[in-house]
Amino acid sequence: MKYYEIKTLSTEDLRNRLKEESEGLENLRFQKSIGQLENFKGIQNTRKLIARIQTILKERDLSDKKDN
Repeated sequence: MKYYEIKTLSTEDLRNRLKEESEGLENLRFQKSIGQLENFKGIQNTRKLIARIQTILKERDLSDKKDN
């Protein structure tokens, strides 16, 4: 997912997506540890997506606090 696609999602959707991606990353790491992972790039891509989601959530949190 691209940054602009993530930014259009609601905060609740982002939190759900973050949870799903975190679980997916855990599964990828487990597959890597037992030698079943074929696409190692998937771990890196998932980590970047998690970082993007966390960044947008943090931006929204800060803007909400600034408005109050």
